[in-house]
Amino acid sequence: MTPIRLRPTMTAGIALLALALATAAAAQQVITLNPTSNQRAVLAGLRPGDTLRITGSYVAPLVIRNRDFGNVQVDASAATFQGGLVLSNVHNLAFSGGTYGRSDLDLPAWHTVRVEFSSNISLAQGRYLGNNDNRGSGLLVVKSNQVTVRDSQFIGHGSGLSVRSSSSVLVTRNAITGSFADGINVVDSQRVIVSSNSCSAFTPGPGSHPDCIQLWSLSGRPLQSDVAILNNSAIGRMQAFVSFDPRTGSGERLIFAGNYAAITYTHGVSCTRCNDSIFIDNVLTNLPEARWGAPTVRLTEGLRNLVANNQSFDVRGLAGQPGFALAQPRWSSFTPAWSGGVGSQIGSLFAGSLGSQSVSASNVPEPASWLLLGLGFAAIGRQLRRSRGPRWVMA
Repeated sequence: MTPIRLRPTMTAGIALLALALATAAAAQQVITLNPTSNQRAVLAGLRPGDTLRITGSYVAPLVIRNRDFGNVQVDASAATFQGGLVLSNVHNLAFSGGTYGRSDLDLPAWHTVRVEFSSNISLAQGRYLGNNDNRGSGLLVVKSNQVTVRDSQFIGHGSGLSVRSSSSVLVTRNAITGSFADGINVVDSQRVIVSSNSCSAFTPGPGSHPDCIQLWSLSGRPLQSDVAILNNSAIGRMQAFVSFDPRTGSGERLIFAGNYAAITYTHGVSCTRCNDSIFIDNVLTNLPEARWGAPTVRLTEGLRNLVANNQSFDVRGLAGQPGFALAQPRWSSFTPAWSGGVGSQIGSLFAGSLGSQSVSASNVPEPASWLLLGLGFAAIGRQLRRSRGPRWVMA
């Protein structure tokens, strides 16, 4: 057999690639933070590509400020943040896991977790606890951009989570239960995707009308725009997906597609003074115990809106009859034209289908590794990302 001979340039290229891989491996380290650690020293020692492992229980809020981490992964799966978490002017940081808040006491801060003036932040697989006293919120994202909140539980809050005065935010595959008021609020924001979240087991008080997802604009500010509400479910004692703001106008270029509601209140999909918006493929039904008729798509005073292929059902009094079953969801494959760049651009890719609320997870190399591997591997990586689903499901 004739031996294969490598040209000098090929040999040099392989050597450079091996050196790059070795350098990347050597540069990444795992650093641990626990309640007795010197927090400032631990955070100061982190470098791009490192993993910060947080362990233990923190009674006081954990506050991280004024730092660009350049892509640090935080493993908080073994941590409990009883006093909450604050990220202020923080950039390029990805949290995974963690329990936030407590179910036995009120917290001094209204929001258990607060992300402010920050960018490229991922919060994944967290458990946010309220104490079912109808006070407080699990999470606030305010004046930030490229933030992802995904695959998390929000239990027992006044409101589950809010996005306010922010842009390019992805809220996906979260479960909100036990809320007194709203599940998800989007306020004064642009380019926000709220997809495949579920609201259930809300606990409204007398005279209250909780919403699974509610949008509104603010007086004196530009209208909220480019917000997509896709494939979410609202089940139980609540209104479903609404944008009420008759004073300023609700927003423009809003999208409500593929959502499912099985509720006791009247509003399924409602939008007051919404313009240039899309309302398609929503399935809306009341529950047999509902007092009012079928929820519908309701538009008031809006202009140039598209309404198509929605279904509405009235099943009052049908429970127990032969063959009775609630209407089933019909998830949509609609993808906003502006979806590129929405959500955090660091961390691992997690593919989630637009057509259902199921999740198929798969890790791919970090962005820094792609740079080291060269243009050829980067091209392969881009192709893999395209084959695993829409870009806006980035973690």
